[in-house]
Amino acid sequence: MRELQQAIELVHTYLQGIWLRRRYIVITAWLICPVGWFYVYSLPPTYEANARLFVETRTFLEPLLRGLALRSNTDEEIKLMARTLLSRPNLEKIARATDLDIQAKNEKQFEALIDSLQSQIKISGSGRENIYVISYSNPVPQRALSVVQETLNTFVENRLGSSRADSQAAESFLNNEITEYENRLIEAELRLSDFKKNRMAMLQGNESDYYSQLTQEKRQLEAARLELREQETRLASARSQLVGEEPVFGVMPFAGSTGGGVATQYDERIRSLTAQLDGLLIRYTENHPDVQETKRLLERLKSQREEELQFIAANAPQGNTGSSFNQNPVYQELRINVARLETEVASTRVRVQAYADRVDELESKLNLIPEIEAEFTGLNRDYQITKSKYEALLGKREQAELSRRAEATEQDVQFNIIEPPRVPLTPSGPPRGLFYTVVLLFGVAGGIAMAFLRSLISPVLSRASQLQSITDIPVFGVVSHTEKNAILKQVRLHFVYFTALSGALVLCYLALISNEMLFGRSAEMLLRVIR
Repeated sequence: MRELQQAIELVHTYLQGIWLRRRYIVITAWLICPVGWFYVYSLPPTYEANARLFVETRTFLEPLLRGLALRSNTDEEIKLMARTLLSRPNLEKIARATDLDIQAKNEKQFEALIDSLQSQIKISGSGRENIYVISYSNPVPQRALSVVQETLNTFVENRLGSSRADSQAAESFLNNEITEYENRLIEAELRLSDFKKNRMAMLQGNESDYYSQLTQEKRQLEAARLELREQETRLASARSQLVGEEPVFGVMPFAGSTGGGVATQYDERIRSLTAQLDGLLIRYTENHPDVQETKRLLERLKSQREEELQFIAANAPQGNTGSSFNQNPVYQELRINVARLETEVASTRVRVQAYADRVDELESKLNLIPEIEAEFTGLNRDYQITKSKYEALLGKREQAELSRRAEATEQDVQFNIIEPPRVPLTPSGPPRGLFYTVVLLFGVAGGIAMAFLRSLISPVLSRASQLQSITDIPVFGVVSHTEKNAILKQVRLHFVYFTALSGALVLCYLALISNEMLFGRSAEMLLRVIR
């Protein structure tokens, strides 16, 4: 509580010190305000020209060409152009087009002119509706109008120029890339063709790679060997059964060594192999392994038939060469089975040998075939990639061409001027009323600061508590001034001076505000015309 009371007393002391030095408030205000008001009054009137522009980015062709033509984000492009409209090249173009550069006598003044244009030209947009407002203020109305008009023209021309430049640049880029990829595609095709001519014949097939072929051939070889072992086992079993059977039961008519009229167990097999040989000769040549093996089997069967006929003739009873004897049907069946199994075993051996030769051939190319396949895969991959890129570029060029024709038919961006550039008849600035008020407040604030500083430098003790707070001397009492009436009279006189001077300052402020509200700068302009 004591600290609060001390703070209140301190504030009261400061306020009392300012009040005792109130003449500094009036003096400072009278020194600052007239100068500031004269400067504000001498500011030339400014005329603000403005224009409103609506950018239409949605056209009738847009939904029709979606997915067929290349369509850029026009809204983002317009926003970017609006943000970059006040770039230095554009401002230099505007300054030269409106003859503002004539005012600049040297490079430094021209730089200052460009900086002032950059800060004074205002471009505001609504964003979603694509409505842009361009405004500029200048003491000369026609100059403000021309700057706004030239800024508007630059905005439109930059969009149209950039659209044409982008279209031409894109078309040129696509043509160059297509030419390059076309040459690369031709080179890839030539390399692939040369490879197929020179080295593709060394590959055994294109359906699978080398390792899968080798694995498949080994698998088939193992299967053929297993089948061969099974057939050999069955053949051995059939031969063991044939040993325990008698070939004949009696004698049948015999007609010499030629075997005429005698039926043997080999006749049916010989006829079957003869028919099979005819079929093989239709499909293959005489050098084919199956044809040769069939011939060997056929010759062997014929020789066995001759041996059996000779055996029958040798064992036939004397005088019964014209009689007949019965053959053992079981023996005949076993001989036929043995012959069939021998044929199958021989055929399977041929197939096993063919698979073995195939595996040996593939294993002999163990290092060469993978290199050829890898080279072929790389060439084919490069060719496919180049071909896909080439076809994609052709598609892009067609889309670009369609977009260009669409733009030529109907402009993708339309600039509609809602309000053309115009300048009001009355000046739009500067806001002198606001400036007058600011100058008055600044003068009063400066006076208060000066009075406060003076009270701190040369304080006046008005209470006994002040003396007690700044010294250690005890205060026992207060003695009033003997000339109190004269002092009070002087204080009242000073108050009258303060009030009169303050009132005069306020009256000057009100007069300036009234003149600004009623006449503006018309009186000054009239005086200039009279002079």
